Amino acid sequence: MSPIPVSKSKIIPPSRRPQLLTRKRLLEFMYEALDKKLTLLSAPAGYGKTSLLIDLIHDEGNDWKNCWLALDELDREPQRFASYFVASIAQQIPSFGTQSNDVLDNMSSFDENAERLLVTLINELIENTNDICVIILDDFHLVEGVTAITNFINRFVQLMPENCHLIISSRKLAELPDLTLFIARGEASGLDFSDLAFQAEEIQALISQNEGKHISDAEAMRLVSETEGWITGLQFSNIKLPSSGNQSNLFNYFKQQVLDLQTPNIREFILRTSLFEEFDAKLCELVLQPLYPQKQDWQALIKNTASNNAFTLRVGESGNGLRYHHLFRDFIQEQFKSESPDEVTPLLSNLQLAYESLNEWEKAHHICKKINDSTVLAEMVERAGSFMLQRANMILDSWLNELPVSMLKERPRLISIRGAMAYLKGDLQESLTLLNQAVEMLQREEDTTELALALSRRGNTYRLLGDYEKSLTDIDQFINITEQDEELRPLYAEALRSKGIILIRLGLSREALPFLEKSLDIYEHLEEVERIPVLLMDTGLAYRAMGDFEQTQKAYEKALQIWEETGNIYQQSILLNNMGVFFQFLGRYEEAVLAFEKGLLFSQSSKNTRVGVLISIGLGDVYAELEDFEMAGKNYQHAKEIIATIEDRFLQHALVFSQANTAFLQKDSALAHRFIDSIKGAVLAGGSNYEAGLLALICGRLSLLEKHFEKAVEELSHAEKYFADGSRSVEANIARIWLTASLYQNKKIDKAIENVNALITTRGKLPHSFFVAAYQAHAWLSGLQNKSTNNRVVRELVLGAEKLAKELPSIRRQVKRHASVVQPSASKLKIQTFGNALVYIDNKPSTWQTQAVRELFFYFLKMHKALTKEQIGELLWPDKYEPSKLNLRFKNEMYRLRKVVGQNTIRYENDLYGFNHDIDYEYDVEDFEAFIAKAKSTQDVKQKIIFYQKAVDLVQGPYLNDIYSDWAIEERGRLEQIYLKTLHELADLYLRDGQLENAITICEKAIQQNDPSEEKAYEIAIKTYHKLGERASIIRIYQRYKEVMQKQYNLKPSKEMEDLYQKLTK
Repeated sequence: MSPIPVSKSKIIPPSRRPQLLTRKRLLEFMYEALDKKLTLLSAPAGYGKTSLLIDLIHDEGNDWKNCWLALDELDREPQRFASYFVASIAQQIPSFGTQSNDVLDNMSSFDENAERLLVTLINELIENTNDICVIILDDFHLVEGVTAITNFINRFVQLMPENCHLIISSRKLAELPDLTLFIARGEASGLDFSDLAFQAEEIQALISQNEGKHISDAEAMRLVSETEGWITGLQFSNIKLPSSGNQSNLFNYFKQQVLDLQTPNIREFILRTSLFEEFDAKLCELVLQPLYPQKQDWQALIKNTASNNAFTLRVGESGNGLRYHHLFRDFIQEQFKSESPDEVTPLLSNLQLAYESLNEWEKAHHICKKINDSTVLAEMVERAGSFMLQRANMILDSWLNELPVSMLKERPRLISIRGAMAYLKGDLQESLTLLNQAVEMLQREEDTTELALALSRRGNTYRLLGDYEKSLTDIDQFINITEQDEELRPLYAEALRSKGIILIRLGLSREALPFLEKSLDIYEHLEEVERIPVLLMDTGLAYRAMGDFEQTQKAYEKALQIWEETGNIYQQSILLNNMGVFFQFLGRYEEAVLAFEKGLLFSQSSKNTRVGVLISIGLGDVYAELEDFEMAGKNYQHAKEIIATIEDRFLQHALVFSQANTAFLQKDSALAHRFIDSIKGAVLAGGSNYEAGLLALICGRLSLLEKHFEKAVEELSHAEKYFADGSRSVEANIARIWLTASLYQNKKIDKAIENVNALITTRGKLPHSFFVAAYQAHAWLSGLQNKSTNNRVVRELVLGAEKLAKELPSIRRQVKRHASVVQPSASKLKIQTFGNALVYIDNKPSTWQTQAVRELFFYFLKMHKALTKEQIGELLWPDKYEPSKLNLRFKNEMYRLRKVVGQNTIRYENDLYGFNHDIDYEYDVEDFEAFIAKAKSTQDVKQKIIFYQKAVDLVQGPYLNDIYSDWAIEERGRLEQIYLKTLHELADLYLRDGQLENAITICEKAIQQNDPSEEKAYEIAIKTYHKLGERASIIRIYQRYKEVMQKQYNLKPSKEMEDLYQKLTK
């Protein structure tokens, strides 16, 4: 859904009026209350709740983030409430809100997604502020009774970090489910009307401050007795205290002392604007001009109203708008309805249409309900439908449920919208039923625009159901209706995109590309910025299917840049899935897993369930390709559990193909056949060349495994043709490699060589995916090279497959470093050398028989090349043993070592011993240096920070802190220097990126190393404190540096440091 428009006036803390009296006893209570999580202010209108909060946030002792939200009746819609809640925090913490808003924008149901939103919100709060953050909800009674909102706030209080505090101001005690528990735990405090009521001395102080008068103690006590401390009138200038606090007296006061003192023109303007929540000149022009015979100067009327009425508040960025104090607004609304009842409905109608023209549909809906006409309300929902659906705004669902059942069944536009809502919620059969009904009714009515929309919605539903033929029929009709109508140009562009996507699904990527490119051209011409990256992603998908990887990467990167700038994690999750598949094809496995992992997190945050399933399948495919079948199974199981809750034939088929492929790689033909048999009929009936090609490919490979070679040739020939017909060049070439293997096994060597020669690409270089296929088919290709010694393609395939086989263990280790969403399978050997040396075998700490065996193992790890036993003995046990005894010692120690860590851990080849890097292991030093290498290889500052921080987090102490041999001390020194340099780089990056608190933390880590080279850390710390404006900290850190240099090294500060210090402390 699109972001809900936010009125700044609701989230900007009000200014403090000079007439407001500071009530020290209440301020002291509020300051003490900040030690707890929650403060409740509960009292009827007019007891000074808002005034106290305004005084609190403007108090000179307040140095925290003051997040303000003034609630109104519109906020009873949970998603709107949550949007404003997030916006109120973002107003004070600009770096906050991107992820939370993306979760909000892509909600399918507030109840289902509230926990995800809260977790995201809390995590963003923790990441984006170290200051005290006070969140104030004013007029909470206006949303009381909405269970979703009270549950949301209740859970927020449970989860919020220590530096956050929530204040709820309401006319009655907030009904939070766990309020009693919060109080019992000492996590909540509050003030009620008896606390907030003005005391005698406060009334004296208020009258003295605002009117320059002194009243006696007796008079003050009398006022307290008569009013029970109700004091709202004294909050404004030139107002005397009413005799009592009931509404009748207050309204009489407003009429006599405020409204009737205005000029007739201003008085009329105030009454007519009473129905507005807030207003500016533009809104007045749209709504009120029809009520006046002559054109009005609306800005002048607003200015005069504000200057003559103490019950108004300036709103808007430039302060050109206005809203009334809620007590005064209640009065003037009653007065307007009493004096001009015939104007109320026309004015509300004008206001509703004005909000519609501004695309402020929530406000339009709120006003429309006041008109109390179900037909008018239904028509408004119909007009809102397309706008709200395009942004996946689930508020629309609640609006539909408010309408009479008869209307929902009789009005085809509403039925069409209901069908689209069912589609968004994943109920495809319900969607199809409703859209069939809508299309039939709209065809009878000959409403071409609404018919086009209904056909588009039904076409998308058919596509997800896997019925591509019917989907294409609907979309073609959609195109015919919209093609010639300039007013329907945006719909025409979407129709072209829909057809392109269907053609890709049908395996017709080359045919899809013109439709997608034309759609992109139209959106660029219309400056539809939200749709442009969507089309870039779709064209990238078509290019990838055609094997044009250069154009694919360009399109993906351009789309990703746009969505990163806008913070749209919903669309990023879709694109990152496509990029993960793309990187896997290229053999860039680390990048693939990083893209998939990030996309999976974004899909979960944005509730993009379907893409989350695709990513889980994609991750499983990567791990299956790397022969980590346990991890592949975990990802497939994760996908399977979600697919069971939704209806999506494409996802079901994608998962089964992946599971069948994994079963084949594990040589379990029976299991693979069971998977394939479960979808074979549906695939053949679906009409997709792509799926038919996948089916023929897995069947052909299984025939190879089962030695049915003639059948394999037939099936793999079909697979190649299906892919080629669908312009899927990558898949067609992979099928061709398997076909070569089947031809070779059929003793058709010449045909096999002829077939493999067709793999030569226009660029002359074989892509990585060919080597994967050759590696997986090596059992059936073995020997072909000997039959074709001069064939370059065969030679390249064999060499590429052999190279991949050698690299797989290393690639698996690299990939595991990035697995975070689905827990990776544990490495057999986990080695920790930063700090005290530890080795875990199958997650259990190892037990060493002797210290010498332990040291020998770590020495093998440190060795950069294999050595003889004599070389190892000379380095580890010099002058201790004669040669014969050394041999015996080495033999014994090697036996003990292999008994602990396994026979294959230490490799022995050509009389040389060395650590076997092909086994499954994790080693913190390797990870440390790998992350640093990654940081150095990227130009992206954010990525550099991530990789450097990961490297720093691995260092839990000096390298092998409990081993004191010379080789360990030497290596310890080398790694300490790398660590220090990394700290300097990371601190400097944090400084440049504006993450000043993190920069200070890293500088402190470096300074604690007590190394003379740490002048760099002191320098960065001084620069960081300068940016923070903390001169005292600059002086403190410099003095600390000066003392260290003098005491530990008998050195004076360097000239560079002295010059920097003098410059920044002038």
